[in-house]
Parts: sequence; C-alpha cells; structure tokens
Amino acid sequence: MRVKCCKTLLRLRCLLNAENIWFSDEKIFTVQPPINTQNDRVYAATSKKSSVSSRRLIMGCKHFSENRMASVAVSKAGKTSVHFVDKETKVDANYYHETLLRRCLLPEIRQKSGDHFMFQQDGAPSHRAKSTVEFLQRTVPNFIEPSVWSPTGRT
Repeated sequence: MRVKCCKTLLRLRCLLNAENIWFSDEKIFTVQPPINTQNDRVYAATSKKSSVSSRRLIMGCKHFSENRMASVAVSKAGKTSVHFVDKETKVDANYYHETLLRRCLLPEIRQKSGDHFMFQQDGAPSHRAKSTVEFLQRTVPNFIEPSVWSPTGRT
C-alpha cells in the first residue's frame, strides 16, 4: 500500500516543481502556563487569609493553561500569515473549510503561487472530512487527496 501511495505521489509531484507544493497544519499553543499556587505565598501575622487586606493579596492565578490554536500553510515559496482560531471554537470540517481554507489560507496561497500549486494537509479529522475533501477537489487545481497519503501519515 505504501509503495502504491508513493508512486502516485511521485507521479503527481512531476506536474509541478517543489516550490508550489503547499502543506497546511494547525497547532495548539499554550498562552499561559499553569501556575503552581504553592509558590504564591503571603506572609502575615494572622492565621486566616480573610484577615489580610485584599490589597496585600496576590491576584488570583488560573489553575489551567489557556490555549490558542493557530493555522498556517507553508511551501518552499513561503508561508501564509498565521491565523489564530477564536477561543472556544471547535475546528470541525465546516469551520476548517469555510473559515480557514476559503477565507484565510487559499487566498494567500493563490496570491503567492497563482493557480499552479499542489495542496496537501495532514490526517486531522477536519481535513479528512468528506465535505472538506469535496471542497478542495472543486477549488484547488492539484489537491493530494487522503487516499493518496502514505498509510503511516494517516491519523
């Protein structure tokens, strides 16, 4: 299966030079690391925290990290802008292809490469979704479909 996928990719790659192959991916970044409240101490001559003036207390810290997802496409020709996903937004197939691809990544790729580019993404569920694959088949001149990806590259 791997050999078949690799031969197909080699045949597709011959259509374009390496400068026009674009890869997209998303990554979750930690904005604020978790805080160890054991390090937040106030020394006062009292046994109760409620007896200490609020002006002397340290501001409360989040116990869980705040995360943000970023999306970008890269190629030998350059990269797109980094697009941050709004907090609390679930990147499902609809959000991925309507927002990230249609409004952000593909217009920038076309600006850098024209209509002569090849596009590949990883195996994230929103990338493999039927609606995403159909959208890319209609709108991208050379889309490397999930069926052509190496079996070890699928998640």
